[in-house]
Amino acid sequence: MELHHRLVRQTINIAVSKAMEDMKSNTKRSLRNLIDLGLLFSQSENQKWFFNAAKKIISNPRNPYNILASRIIAEVDNDTVKKVGLNLGYSSLTYGANKLRNRQESMHCPIPWLLLFDISEASPEFFHLIGNLIHEGQELGIYSYVFCPHEANDIRAICEIAKQFEECLFIFKVPSDLISEQTAESLGKIHNAMISVQVDGADFGRESDRNAFRLLKQNRCLYGFHVSYNEDNMGNVTAPEYIRSAISLGNMFGVYIAENGVSDACRDTVYAFACRERGENGQPLIAMEWFRDMQYISEKILSGDGYMAVNLVKKVYCECIKVKDVLANSLLEILKNMQPCTSS
Repeated sequence: MELHHRLVRQTINIAVSKAMEDMKSNTKRSLRNLIDLGLLFSQSENQKWFFNAAKKIISNPRNPYNILASRIIAEVDNDTVKKVGLNLGYSSLTYGANKLRNRQESMHCPIPWLLLFDISEASPEFFHLIGNLIHEGQELGIYSYVFCPHEANDIRAICEIAKQFEECLFIFKVPSDLISEQTAESLGKIHNAMISVQVDGADFGRESDRNAFRLLKQNRCLYGFHVSYNEDNMGNVTAPEYIRSAISLGNMFGVYIAENGVSDACRDTVYAFACRERGENGQPLIAMEWFRDMQYISEKILSGDGYMAVNLVKKVYCECIKVKDVLANSLLEILKNMQPCTSS
C-alpha cells in the first residue's frame, strides 16, 4: 500500500506540475485538465461528485476560478500551490481519509481528519511532543493540522516542524500582529503551509492587518483571512465591497467563524453567502463558513453517519489539545479522551 501511495503521489505531482506550467499561458484549459485528473484519481462517489460539480462550474465562461487561478499562479510560490493542493486533496482527503475509515472500523473509535493545536504554553519539550504526535497522526491517517500560535517564536518553531512532514498540510491561524518581516520570511520558506490572518469584523483598514498581508504577499505565501461574525456585523463582512477589499490585499480565501450564541438563522445566511461566493457567479476568493463546511467535509470523507461526523468536527475545531496535560499519552489516547463540544 505504501509503495502504491508513493507511485500515485508522484504521478499526481508530475501531472499537476505540467498543468501549472501550462496555466501560465492557458488558464482555462489547464483548470479543465486538473479537474479531469481529479476525476481519474477519484476513489469514491463523493469525490467524483465534487469534480463533476467543479467541471460544471468552470464551464461557465464567467466563473471566478479562472481569475483566481491566475492570481494564485502569479502571486504565490508555485511549489507552495502544488504542495498544499497535493497534501490537502490527495494525502489528507483521499489517501488519509481511506486510512482513517479503515482505522475507525477496526478500533470502533472516531478519528478526526484534521487536528487543531492551540499553542498556549510553548517550550522546546512542547514542540518535540508536537512532532511525535504528528508522526503518530500520519500513521493513523491525519495529514492536516491547524496551529494557533500566540508568540512570534512559535511560528518559527512550527515552520521547523513543517519541514519534517512534507506530506502534511499546516495551517497557521494567526493574529496579524505576529506577522513581521522575520516570521513572514520563515513562512515563505516552507511550501506545505497556508496562513489565515485574524481580522476584525469592520473592514480591512487596520494598519497591522494591511501590513501582515503586504509581508505575506511579498514572501509569496498562500494566505487568506478569518473573521468572527454575529447578527450585528454579518451584513458588513458578507458585503461585495468587503470581499473586493480582501482580494485587493492578496487574500485567496476567507473563513467565517460564528461567535458563541449566534442564531441558526444567522449561520444559515452566512453559509448561503459562502456557497454563492464560491459558486459560478462569485468573486475570485474561496469563502467558507467554518463549522458548516467542516461538518460537510467530515460527513463526505469519513462516513455516511451524520451524527458521527458532527461529533468529529466539533472535536476537531472546538477542542484544543493541551499537550502539557497529557505528556504520557499517545495521540490515539488523547483523541479517545477528547469530549465533544458545541459550536454555539
